[in-house]
Amino acid sequence: MFTSRRSFLKGVSLSAAPLILPSRVWSADVKPSDKPNFALIGMGIQARGLLSNFLHQDVNVVAICDVDKTRREDGAQRVDAFYKDHPDRGIVGNCKAYSDFREVLARKDIDVVCVATPDHWHAYITIAALKAGKDVYCEKPLAVNEQQAQEMAQAARRAGVKTMVAFNNIKTPAALLAKQIIAR
Repeated sequence: MFTSRRSFLKGVSLSAAPLILPSRVWSADVKPSDKPNFALIGMGIQARGLLSNFLHQDVNVVAICDVDKTRREDGAQRVDAFYKDHPDRGIVGNCKAYSDFREVLARKDIDVVCVATPDHWHAYITIAALKAGKDVYCEKPLAVNEQQAQEMAQAARRAGVKTMVAFNNIKTPAALLAKQIIAR
């Protein structure tokens, strides 16, 4: 018989639940336990914009990773500040900061990672995330060469998880014109 995390928690520790989780979590439309746990790897300029967007989605941002201490701590503080202002969206203090992406990928509770590192790291980190069974959203460019892109596609097929590459502005007039020129 399958038991969900929510059923288990309600059944086993219902009497202690008010002491563990604030009432706003139990009364939320989508409980944090029903949302995928999300990690952001890389906290550069692009990732800061992505973080603001992901905080408004139905995910729990539980990990921020960057080799730069200032960037990773700022990211984790932004998550906590958002959850403090929007208590129905997540739990303050639940987002941990990491300097090594491998520690993030080793966490069994993380479902989805966003790879927003410098371009030359995309393939290596994405393939590692896929091997760890994580769904992956990778910032563009996916890879720096065709071989990396093929290896990433193979890893995604083997892992059987969801993968997505960011593609912005593909319907702008300039992009459509470029498509027409290439097609000639």
